Amino acid sequence: MYKVLSTLMRLSLIWISLLILLAGSASAASKPARTDTVAAGAYIVNVSLSKDPPYVDEAFDVTVVPHNSAQKLTGKVIVQPGPGTNGAEIPTTLQAVGGKDDSLRASVHIPVQGAWNIIVQLDGPQGSGHASIAVTVGAPGAMQPWLAWLIGASPLVFIAIWIGTQHRYRHSLLKPQSAEAVE
Repeated sequence: MYKVLSTLMRLSLIWISLLILLAGSASAASKPARTDTVAAGAYIVNVSLSKDPPYVDEAFDVTVVPHNSAQKLTGKVIVQPGPGTNGAEIPTTLQAVGGKDDSLRASVHIPVQGAWNIIVQLDGPQGSGHASIAVTVGAPGAMQPWLAWLIGASPLVFIAIWIGTQHRYRHSLLKPQSAEAVE
């Protein structure tokens, strides 16, 4: 019985360890969370967000990929508060990303929860243009998932210890007593 309990305890510890280690791997996806096709003046571009919804004060990437890769575009991203959101505009310059699709990327963070507009301003050979994408910024969870699992699974350790002590106590009662102990 003791071997079964120790094996069960080891398996549960391995399972909990795997949950803790793999809790953050879901956010490591290479695919963008959201992609919108918009017209910024004369330029048709795909605007991709790395997180949807973005969270307060967590940086996320805005990637702009023009449909016509021959156009050399420059510009910036302006994060503007929407109706009912108390905040200020945050401009960020778009940087060229290495690759053959001439994409541009900006890393932005939004400091206040609520409705926001991501405005992409582009300059190129056909003049300037801008496009807007509405996003709702959420608040992050109260705690990290690994910490929540650790707290939630902590009673299992105490239950395993209690079962182990009860098992040892039962075995001590069932042991045959020696002749010296009887006298």
